[in-house]
Amino acid sequence: MRLAVDVRSGLHLIAVLLPWLGLAFLVPLLAALLYGEAIWPWGASLALTVGLGGLLRLLTREGRELRTREAFLVVSVSWLVLAAVGALPYVLLGALRPVDAFFESMSGFTTTGATVLSDLEGQPRSLLLWRAMSQWLGGMGIIVLAIAVLPRLAVGGRPLMEAELPGPEVERLTPRIRETARALWKVYAGLSAAELGVLMLTGLSFYEALTHTFTTLSTGGFGTRSESLGAFSPLTQWAVIPFILLGGTNFALLYRALRRPRRLGATLWGDEEFRFYVAVFGTVTLLLFLDLVRLYPVEEALRHSAFQVASLMTTTGYASADFDEWDSAAKLLLLALMFLGGSAGSTGGSIKLVRTLLIFKLLLREVRRVLHPQAVLPIRLGSRVIGEEALRGVTAFAILYVTLFALGSILLMLDLERHDLDVPVLDAVSAVAASLGNVGPGFGLVGPMASYAWLPDSSKLLLAFLMWLGRLEIFPVLVLLTRDYWRG
Repeated sequence: MRLAVDVRSGLHLIAVLLPWLGLAFLVPLLAALLYGEAIWPWGASLALTVGLGGLLRLLTREGRELRTREAFLVVSVSWLVLAAVGALPYVLLGALRPVDAFFESMSGFTTTGATVLSDLEGQPRSLLLWRAMSQWLGGMGIIVLAIAVLPRLAVGGRPLMEAELPGPEVERLTPRIRETARALWKVYAGLSAAELGVLMLTGLSFYEALTHTFTTLSTGGFGTRSESLGAFSPLTQWAVIPFILLGGTNFALLYRALRRPRRLGATLWGDEEFRFYVAVFGTVTLLLFLDLVRLYPVEEALRHSAFQVASLMTTTGYASADFDEWDSAAKLLLLALMFLGGSAGSTGGSIKLVRTLLIFKLLLREVRRVLHPQAVLPIRLGSRVIGEEALRGVTAFAILYVTLFALGSILLMLDLERHDLDVPVLDAVSAVAASLGNVGPGFGLVGPMASYAWLPDSSKLLLAFLMWLGRLEIFPVLVLLTRDYWRG
């Protein structure tokens, strides 16, 4: 049977990407040299990654045209390969077993932030820098970076961007898709440089400022302290909040706004999704503040409220305090935020605000249609009319997301029972929500001051699979499991 997808061509493109990822190991290698740590694991990881790419290149061939079918294969498989090679340093340094290393690496590249490492303060600095860097690379996307720098992808890279970038669609900022990829990475890198400077002004060392910069704009959440951002000063926590919110903002919108600084506010506020983003953040922060002000002084209550709403809404996963100790009302608010996510085109995960907004508009239209059954009621996002096909896609994604959440929760609970582990339902459910939504911490045994290390290997692999699904927004992965994809 002749396959409808050119597998060898798709794998060849992955082979082209691997040496570029291998070069990323040079950064922690230099850090290991600087801090007097072992350098051979980083050199070995680099050599193995480049060697794998070379071998795969010999066994495959370059295709003439990159179609959507091959794009799904390249993006889905490349993220699995990235997580596998990214796990090498954890194993070679003796920090983690292979399954745990794969979990940690997948959590890093998908910007989930769930960890199996304990005693972060005792880990090699080069390893913590690599964890953070993997989130920064995965935040905007390895494929998008490759499109920006590789001539091979200058033409035909759009299907790859559409398969990798989070959100319903990819906004073309320039006539050429390569220039669009470069524009997005320029904004991303520029904001990262700005945050690095701001964090150093709050008193952080260059090392800690850099690692937290990597994991803020990427909405990743990995840190250098077991207490997350709770280990740092209130000034640092306040300084991080705007950058968390920027990470959850549509980078295409930020690019347009920054191109016209005099109209920056008007450009941002003219976007309906951004206004919805601000409204949700402000409303939930106020509700949480009214609950927490009974526990903390006013400034501290406001800081924890704004910080945790920003962190969980954008799926960053930082913690300014152990929110697992808060009451049920606060936990319910935070759990709901895990399903919202950031804006389309941001580095945030989960369902995304634009889809939530469109679903609200759909529900409102159905209510109005009951009163006016013959009326023509188009749904608009700003000044743009959203087509019925796009609305069906939004609805289908939301239904599929909730279905996978429910199925994942059932499978996790069954697996935990199989291993004779009596885990509270909220803990297990929050672990699934945090993994599928690329959030990171949940509640209870997987709370912000805990880890996922206690889970059996089968549960870790299930949650890693959900992270992979969530980062690629489900469809690019699930389509590979259909017969029509392979047969055409």
